[in-house]
This record gives sequence, structure tokens and C-alpha cells, in this order.
Amino acid sequence: MALVNLTGVTPGTWDVIDTDSAPREGAAVAVPLARLADEDETFFKAVGSVGAIVPTDAAYTDLAPLANKLAFVVIDFPAFGDGRGFSLAVRLRKDLGFKGEIRATGPVIPDQALFLKRAGFDTIDVADDREAAFKVALERFGAFYQTDFVGQLSVAHLRHSKTDSSDKDADGERKAS
Repeated sequence: MALVNLTGVTPGTWDVIDTDSAPREGAAVAVPLARLADEDETFFKAVGSVGAIVPTDAAYTDLAPLANKLAFVVIDFPAFGDGRGFSLAVRLRKDLGFKGEIRATGPVIPDQALFLKRAGFDTIDVADDREAAFKVALERFGAFYQTDFVGQLSVAHLRHSKTDSSDKDADGERKAS
């Protein structure tokens, strides 16, 4: 697998632990969300950094009590047509104020690269033979008609702000035509 970096963040490395294995002390670990919900503070103190492996059908509110304890979130897409992971990333960023790395795993496709970035993902795990296609897709467009999770102005907003300001005189009043 190759790791495609969308935002320039330094990607993390971690051990994936399942529901019944114990983490190494001080290790960075990725843990299924269902297990994290059952862990107490001693688990979080024993490991170096903790991340959640989240299925796309999870509610972002399930992450709310954990958001300040997590260093990263891995959203596992079951199929490229499952858009719930995009919504989950946006909610993590906007509603929960999550600042850590968000990584996409699963069968995402190069056509989704810019959407992943605009939804708040930092990195994507992709098959080695698809890495170049993802990197090309990231350069495809520089302007968008929709705002992104951080509120970047859309083409329409920029166009209207230029028109609005050029139609006004020095006092801010609309010029007579």
C-alpha cells in the first residue's frame, strides 16, 4: 500500500490492534471505535497515541467523547460509492474541532481525491499501482463551485464579490448605470 498525502501533514505510523489484543506500552495504536468506547483512562495513559478505526456507518457523535483523546482517525470505506465517510470527516472537523490526522482506507478511487481533501482528510491508503493516478487527480482543479470544510470561498462567491465591489462607488453606494 502507498500513502498519498493530501495536505502536507506529517502522516503517522501506528500498530493496528484488534478487539482482544493488548497494545505495547507507549506505542501509537489504531483501535476499532467499538473497542475504544469500552476502554477507560488507563488504556489511554498506557499507549503513546491512540487513533480510532471508524466504519462509515458510525455516527460522528460516537466520537465526541473521544475527540480530545484521539491523535488520528482512520475512516474505513467499505465501497467507493459510500459517501458517509466524507460526511463523517466534515463533522469531525467542523462540529468536533478535530485537528489530528484523518486517513481514508478502503476502495476509494482517484476521482475522489479532491473530494477527500476538501472534506478534511489528510492522507489516503491506496494500492501501489494507483498512487500516481491519485497524485494527478489532486492537481486536476484549482477552483470549486462549492465551499469546503474550512469555508474556502467558491468560484461563485469570488465572482459575486468582484462584481459587487466594482459596481459600487467610493462611498459604497451602487453606481448608476
